[in-house]
Amino acid sequence: MKLAQVQLVLSNFQRALVAEERQGFTNAGVLGGFNAFLKGIIPRLEKLFPGKDLELLSKLAQNYSSLSPLRRREAFSELRRFMTEITGEVEQTATDSVLAENERTSSKKGFSENGIPKRDNPLMSLEEKRNFDVNEYGSFRQMPRKTENLQDHGKLNTSQGRQFTNSSLEDQKSSKSKTIAQKDNPLQFLKGVGPERAKLLGQLGIHTIKDLLEYYPRRYEDRRKRMISELKDGELATVEGKVVAGNVLSGKLKVVKLSIEQSGRLLQATWFNQPFILKQYPVGTQVIVTGKVNWQQQTPELLATDIEKVNVNSSSDNSNQGQTILPVYPETARLSSKVIRSLMQGVLKNVEREFPEILPSEVSGDWMERSLAHREIHFPKTYTSLSQARERLVWEEVLFLQLAVAGLRQGIIRTGSPSLTGGEELLQSFYKGLPFELTLAQQRVIQEIFNDLSRSQGMARLVQGDVGSGKTAVAMAALLRAVGSGYQGAMMAPTEILAIQHFNALEKVFTPLGICVVCLLGSQSKSSRESILEMIASGKAHVAVGTHALIQETVVFKALGLAVTDEQHRFGVRQRSLLQSKGESPHVLVLTATPIPRTLALTLYGDLQLSILDEMPVGRKSIITRKLTERARPKMEKFLDEQINLGRQIYVVCPLVEESETLDIISATQKVTELRERFPDHRISLLHGKMKGLEKEEIMAAFNAGNIDILVATTVVEVGVNVPNASVMVIESAERFGLAQLHQLRGRVGRGSEQSYCFLMSGGKGSQRLDILCQTEDGFKIAEEDMRLRGTGELLGIRQHGLAELRLADLSRDGHLVEKAYQMAQKILQSPERYDLLLKEVQLRFPPEDIGVH
Repeated sequence: MKLAQVQLVLSNFQRALVAEERQGFTNAGVLGGFNAFLKGIIPRLEKLFPGKDLELLSKLAQNYSSLSPLRRREAFSELRRFMTEITGEVEQTATDSVLAENERTSSKKGFSENGIPKRDNPLMSLEEKRNFDVNEYGSFRQMPRKTENLQDHGKLNTSQGRQFTNSSLEDQKSSKSKTIAQKDNPLQFLKGVGPERAKLLGQLGIHTIKDLLEYYPRRYEDRRKRMISELKDGELATVEGKVVAGNVLSGKLKVVKLSIEQSGRLLQATWFNQPFILKQYPVGTQVIVTGKVNWQQQTPELLATDIEKVNVNSSSDNSNQGQTILPVYPETARLSSKVIRSLMQGVLKNVEREFPEILPSEVSGDWMERSLAHREIHFPKTYTSLSQARERLVWEEVLFLQLAVAGLRQGIIRTGSPSLTGGEELLQSFYKGLPFELTLAQQRVIQEIFNDLSRSQGMARLVQGDVGSGKTAVAMAALLRAVGSGYQGAMMAPTEILAIQHFNALEKVFTPLGICVVCLLGSQSKSSRESILEMIASGKAHVAVGTHALIQETVVFKALGLAVTDEQHRFGVRQRSLLQSKGESPHVLVLTATPIPRTLALTLYGDLQLSILDEMPVGRKSIITRKLTERARPKMEKFLDEQINLGRQIYVVCPLVEESETLDIISATQKVTELRERFPDHRISLLHGKMKGLEKEEIMAAFNAGNIDILVATTVVEVGVNVPNASVMVIESAERFGLAQLHQLRGRVGRGSEQSYCFLMSGGKGSQRLDILCQTEDGFKIAEEDMRLRGTGELLGIRQHGLAELRLADLSRDGHLVEKAYQMAQKILQSPERYDLLLKEVQLRFPPEDIGVH
């Protein structure tokens, strides 16, 4: 039995039990469902405890989802009994291991470590042993954690071979409490820190030596010493020389000047309001000064940013004089880069302990050694070594995040999925009935999906396609494959409007093929809901379309083979996993019309296979996009009038539903009033997310039927709404939206045969970034620009998953490292047993209870 592995498995088991109990036994405590978690953990328990009777767990894993919450509560008492029993076995094994080790050590010395004959050791009671064992081999919630671990205990007692007597017990206690205090706040006890500075560091999220070592420089200064004769105007330069004169020019600003001589040439170094410089660096001092060069006639001036004495007699660790590439750290008002640099030099000796190598030898040879990379990222010897260090750490950072996200979605072990290979006749009828030919990209992606569906290892595929690239047709083909193979399909959309639209599209195509499609929404009456639920449970409904209502406990599928989620970034990971858990282990297809830059997709969806629809249907006209200011509004409104008279329809999108006291931007309700005054003869309606489902449905149906000329809306129309006759999109206060969101809104027009237009009304700051929308309709280029401008954390809300933002990686320029990390992640997911150390590090950085258990 490997005790470290046991610790990990039982710790996860305990967390899952606690989480499921907190959720009221609703099968929602763990991503993917508690029953799926049990299925996944049973094979691991069988390996760790061969011969152990796990029949109870197997039965519960099979039946848990169909049990009532009351029956589940009763089953939990059996699970707790099982946990108590198995924990006792682990503790006993750990205790025996410690006693055996103590016996071996004592027999060598003839005495126990505290000086008492080895047959009697009162210093370590059974309770103490138990606490040591549990802390080392299984940190469970109901058992208090000890600050010290087994290694510390060994060090304390043996202390390099000294034999303690009873009189030294007090010293032991004080030494132990000091060690604990240092572990609680180790930075406070470092040279140059102290309580006040420790607080300042804490505000930056730096609490430990490891945190400090992971506080990376934001840039580097070239501190190679230069000759005065080589200096160029405007550059940052470092010069060594002797102070030969100094003076202060008084006025509103005190201008301090030092004359520095080097090989017969002079340089003026200048500071403002820092008269102490003259006292600190008197005439005759040899100094190194850095600053921006400003040539004035024959003598160059240096607007100094840094100065230090040349330390001829000392080779102090805290000197930067040998450092030609100087790190510059993010600063605060009371923590300068210089202070952080000095602290960093003090803790650099800890890198080997804090960052041991975690890669197997066959992989580590491709990268700089881990501890060396952490040294070089702070104090690089050369620009080449800096580049190698950064590559190693960026690759590692992205890899950790990919593996953490992969673990987040692995509540279900994707094996035992149904092999879906039927429905060929249905598919041929479907292809013949389409009013258009599938693009080559659609044909390629459908084939990739069919290859996945034919295997028993469940499909997990993300299909990215720009607005109008034909994702719905791809999803229809996948659903037909499932239904034709004797299974049900489910499609979940983030809004009722989009769910109804999908339902209408599927019903129109599937009903002539003899396939029954139902739509389940939260706003439906009790009687229609019950009727639909009965159809899904009996298998009469072949395909179910819906919103979050599909993942509720009351929804039971007869045989779910394929789960499709549309517009995935609008769902939490937990919601998608709950839909997935409705079947034994259904295949999963995720669709998104929000183009995600490949680097970000590989980072956040490292465990999903990627398919890209990169070809638009033939004959689709490009949308003319213009950025307009308020001065152009009258002309634009005249154009809207002309379009309505031609029989076209118009969207007007506002960022707010109602007027705001704090924001000077127009709301949707205000806009409706304005437009009704401006266009009294036209039909104008309002649509927003706060309306009831039925009301929204009626308005969209009226707009679809051509009974509304101008629809004023919020971003509720952002995804999926399809009205071919709408040809103009007006977006108010466009600078308040992200580029990718604006691209989505623009995609609501251009769906018919007429020329379409998009007007971005903007006059505020930040409107320059909208230019890219006027230049291209390529959603992937726009997404790359959006990521470059807004950063990766904000773009898809990494923080919502409990994952930290990337500290070092820049996905807009580190694409090659992201690709390498993705390839490595695939290897690790296939053979996790070979990467034990690396996966432990991932668990330490992203604890499952923070990101994977709800």
